[in-house]
Formats: sequence, C-alpha cells, structure tokens
Amino acid sequence: MIELTQPYGEDGKYLRIIDYKSSSKNIDLNEVYAGIQIQLLTYSDAICKEEDIMPAGIFYFSLLEQMVKADKKISEEEIEELIRKNFRMKGLILADIKVIKMHDNTLESGSSKIVPAAINASGTVNEKWTNGVDKEQFKILQDYIDFVIKQIAKEIFSGKIDLKPYNKDGKTPCEYCEYKTICGFNSKQKNNCYQYIEKKSKDDVIAKMKKVGVNNGRNQ
Repeated sequence: MIELTQPYGEDGKYLRIIDYKSSSKNIDLNEVYAGIQIQLLTYSDAICKEEDIMPAGIFYFSLLEQMVKADKKISEEEIEELIRKNFRMKGLILADIKVIKMHDNTLESGSSKIVPAAINASGTVNEKWTNGVDKEQFKILQDYIDFVIKQIAKEIFSGKIDLKPYNKDGKTPCEYCEYKTICGFNSKQKNNCYQYIEKKSKDDVIAKMKKVGVNNGRNQ
C-alpha cells in the first residue's frame, strides 16, 4: 500500500511517499542505478512533474510485529521507546533542515524517531545519521529514473528479453523464483550471465547517475 502526503513548506508543497511493507526494506542507490529498485522514485518523479511540487522523501514503513530483546529488566516506557525506534521509517529523505522538521515537528536536535534523519546541536543536518540527499542530488536521481524508464520501454518494444538476473553479494532472485525450469538460466551456459550490482558509496553512485544524465539528457 502506498500513502502520498504533501507537507507544506514556506516555499511551496513537498511530496513524500510512504510504502507500507510486510517486510523490512530500505533504499539502496546501487540497486537504483542497476534499474531494479525504481518504484518509489518513479512515483515521486511522475507526481512531482505532474503537480509541480518538490520531493521531500521516499520511505518504507514496516508492518512487522516488533519484538523487543533486552539483557536486563526494562520498564514499559523503555519497551515502548524501543518499539517506536524499530518502527522508524527507512528510505531516502531530502536533507534539508526545514523539510526534516516538516516530517518530524517534534525534532530539534538528535535523531528522529520517525524518519531516517538527525540534526546536530548547531541546527545543521547530521549527515552521518541521515540517509538523505540534497535538492540537486534528488534532481539527479529523478533525471536518472526518467532515463531508465525510457530505456526499459525501448527494450520492451524491441523484444529484448535477455536472461540476466541480478547478483548482489552472491544473492540472486533465482533463489526464490518459481519459474526457474521455464527460464532455464544457468550461469555455466554460454550467454547466460548475471548483472552484478556494485557496492559503491552514495556520492559515487550519484556521480555515475549524473554522468548518464549529462550524456543522454532528460528530454531524450
């Protein structure tokens, strides 16, 4: 289930998208670059263009029942605090103080209990504890997603159906696929190869996305 919310800021409307999941999930920009994890960014890009609003963040909210473990006796208040912490949304936020406080209007400093962000005592974004990007980087992500969608469409219309499942740290979707016998993928066979996902830093991935955008242009 997807929830769309539009918090208001001094400079207009912002969009945040929350995807409620029955599992624990987070945004991995390496998977975004590989063209795999593009759902929420696609929604964000499409709505922001259509409504002329700015992205504030894309998040996953886990609906899993939270289990609290402790090596000593703790109070009910401490248990509730741990549960709230475990329910904190994961994802990607616009790393802007005003926007962070729109997501969590009780936050003055420290880590938010709602979104993946933190504010220093000086009133600046704590980049170490914030899973975020600035406005320019968010624009790069949107441009890249626009490019990826167009490439996918071209491949569909051209009939490209290569057997090329992703491989990330040795894990592949083939482990859970119910159609392996139909697909027939075998990495030992000629022309059957994985799409290996690199493990790059956020800045490195965004730099690669920016390069793609410069070489191809958003409006192609």
